[in-house]
Amino acid sequence: MKTMKIITVATTAALATTFSAGLAMAQSKPDIRISTGRQGGAYYNMAAVVADALYRSGKVNSATAESSSGGPENMRLLDKGTVQIGATDMVWSVKARNGEKPYKKKFNIYTVAPLGVWPLFFVTQAGSKIKTVADLRGKRVAVGARGSGMENHTRLIFGAMGMSFKDITPIYLSFRPGGRAVKDGKADAQFQCCAPNPALTELSELSKVRAVGLGAMKAKVLSVPVYGETMLKAGAFKGHTEDMVAIADVNAWYADKSLSNEIAYLYAKTIIEGYKDFAKKMPQFNSVEGILNAAKKQGIKALEIGAPLHPGAIRAYKEAGILK
Repeated sequence: MKTMKIITVATTAALATTFSAGLAMAQSKPDIRISTGRQGGAYYNMAAVVADALYRSGKVNSATAESSSGGPENMRLLDKGTVQIGATDMVWSVKARNGEKPYKKKFNIYTVAPLGVWPLFFVTQAGSKIKTVADLRGKRVAVGARGSGMENHTRLIFGAMGMSFKDITPIYLSFRPGGRAVKDGKADAQFQCCAPNPALTELSELSKVRAVGLGAMKAKVLSVPVYGETMLKAGAFKGHTEDMVAIADVNAWYADKSLSNEIAYLYAKTIIEGYKDFAKKMPQFNSVEGILNAAKKQGIKALEIGAPLHPGAIRAYKEAGILK
């Protein structure tokens, strides 16, 4: 009986030690919350792919893609420390760091990894009289959900054209509902990005649609400092049969400066090593390669997408031979 008692005590002690060690290991691994956009949008779906890779790596305790109203809100969530990583366009990271509207103070935002360069454009029914963006005046336009990056992009674009939301009837719907509004004739056009995406694919399968060209407004729209010129390639969605000039929108994953170097390193490393495989699930990852190649030639500036590169992330790019 005494021997049994000793064995039992020893076993209990061993189990307690194992549990404590396991708990310590779990606590030493980070939990990474990634703030994205509306469910079904590119940010959300891309973050879900990255979160899955992080979790499968065994280097994190948990990784989750979390829905938000979009890029502008993500900067606020990073500042509050609610999330560790946030996705947004360069325009909002610049505004966040400078404390420009819609922000009331300067945020200590840093770039962690590129998300990609995507075309921004409007779509309309194939038989519509809307030929160029100037023809959107007086029309019903699905501009994105309220407070979203898409809504704010639309405001910037119209502002460059000398227009405002007073010149259209804005319809505040996210990607999939906005596309359905075009299909059902409840909206004349929709603001879109990052083709192919599930919502646009659905719209083009259910209705004949086409992209709206920049026309005579091209120079004005592309004069916005955070935009560039890119091509909306033929085949980006059903019915789009020719390459078309579109607005280039640069996107990235960001963090607050307070994010640990280890998490920034791990996230950047995951993107660097996995983006090609990620692109098999989300084609938007394909444009990451162009940014990384530019960094090999131009140095760190190519990776400072509206904000300095996080110190922890720099290590990942140097290890990969992208930075010297």
